[in-house]
Amino acid sequence: MNGWQRISGAALVLTTCILTPLPATAELAFAGVGAQQCTYVNSNAIPGRGSGQNLATMITFSWIQGYVSGFHGFQLLVQQTTSFDLGAVSPEAQWEYIVSYCRSHPHEGIVRGIQEMQLKLLKKERRADH
Repeated sequence: MNGWQRISGAALVLTTCILTPLPATAELAFAGVGAQQCTYVNSNAIPGRGSGQNLATMITFSWIQGYVSGFHGFQLLVQQTTSFDLGAVSPEAQWEYIVSYCRSHPHEGIVRGIQEMQLKLLKKERRADH
């Protein structure tokens, strides 16, 4: 098999995967690595080593940052304000929160850990109006 045949075969497989519809019963609220259970994080991440320790952790943290950014952007679009400060803590602290959450809640979804992280680390303080 020459190089062009391999590339054509790979393109055909990729196109088939992309264009193959999900079964009608598979309605997803989330897709991608963030739709996994915390056991995925637990089997790929070692606490204290950061999100760059391997490809799985890098992909997972990229998904987490995308989710948080998307949530933030949607809230700004709809409400013209947001209840979260994405810069309240470092990305490293955000990752370690998720790793810790998943160690304590292995059967919860990663998304649940993200939501907890948003509420615990990124939530803006409400100011009382005078």
